[in-house]
Amino acid sequence: MAEVLENNGQGILYSVDLSAAFDLLKPDLFYRMFKNKLSEGLMFAIIDFLTNRKFVVEVDKHQSQSINLDRGCVQGSILGPQLFTLYTHELALMRAEDVKVVTYADDTYVLVTGSSIGVVVIKTKKVFCNHVNYLTSIGMVVNQSKTEVLWVGKQKMLQEIELNGNKLQIVDKMKALGIFITGTLCWDDQAEAAISKGKRIACCFRFLRKYLTQDQFLKAASAHFYGAVFYASSVWFDLCKEKFKFKFIALHYRMLGSAYKDINFNLTKEDLNLRCKRATPSEWNRFITSSKVVKIIRDRQPKPLADLLETTLYTEPRKPQLGKFFDGSRSKWGRQSLQNRVTFLNAIDEPWLRRDLTDDGIRILMKNEFFEYKKSDL
Repeated sequence: MAEVLENNGQGILYSVDLSAAFDLLKPDLFYRMFKNKLSEGLMFAIIDFLTNRKFVVEVDKHQSQSINLDRGCVQGSILGPQLFTLYTHELALMRAEDVKVVTYADDTYVLVTGSSIGVVVIKTKKVFCNHVNYLTSIGMVVNQSKTEVLWVGKQKMLQEIELNGNKLQIVDKMKALGIFITGTLCWDDQAEAAISKGKRIACCFRFLRKYLTQDQFLKAASAHFYGAVFYASSVWFDLCKEKFKFKFIALHYRMLGSAYKDINFNLTKEDLNLRCKRATPSEWNRFITSSKVVKIIRDRQPKPLADLLETTLYTEPRKPQLGKFFDGSRSKWGRQSLQNRVTFLNAIDEPWLRRDLTDDGIRILMKNEFFEYKKSDL
């Protein structure tokens, strides 16, 4: 979607609502689709999984007669979503330079772009019609009136659009795969929703703390707090506003403080991180970046190191006299100008050109020249 704003400037994102999608898969149609593409043994196992199933309705202690199921794949099974994805594989054929398709099981999102509003609307109507016709042809039931449509662009240019005879309002935001997306790609709604959820969960965890050991508390927090609050954070966290990041960090350390019953906030953030072995998304991203740098230096790859630093560290806005890579370094003050950053990138090749240096020699030279240097580290 970011490419839309940079290139074409506008587009339409729509989602399709299906009724009982998993329950409508037709085993006979699946067989015809893949009988010449899958081995005979694998096809036999899949059809055996999909057919000869029965179900009953149970109320209290009473059961109905068993009824045969002639279609559908088992929900909650590992194989079910994969078979459904195969069953609807032709959705991928809709993809084009101006049409992006994202599918996850029975959730499908389609982004249509164009050079003008009129072009976008015409393309969207055509793509949506083909989309619905395809789904109908394989036995799916599409709730066209429940289709969500989002205008993607710097300004909202449409209020409604007619798709297959249904007039649909253009929404201000859409929840796609659990993430709130707005047309201007602002993450305020997602951040506010995650913070609100985090506060509710944190209150519950403070109550539960007296019933759980420290280890149990941290495991439960990882599963239910961090999994909910920082869901898909690699997509949106670094792009949300600073005021939201501060709130997330406060929530993070409040939870870690609860694990150690640090009511008076006597422990520092560093102490909590080390003891609990937990990190915020930004801290985790810095760790991943550092790991990549270490691996690249170890493997003697100067060009990938220069590319990594240029794309992840030197092209982003930074506060005066502060840089992400050199924070805490003794020599950072003379290396914050763009000219000095370029000089640094060009100088990365030099340690590899000195054949007399061992691996340890390269490491020492790099640390001494460009990184924070401490004798105890060597």
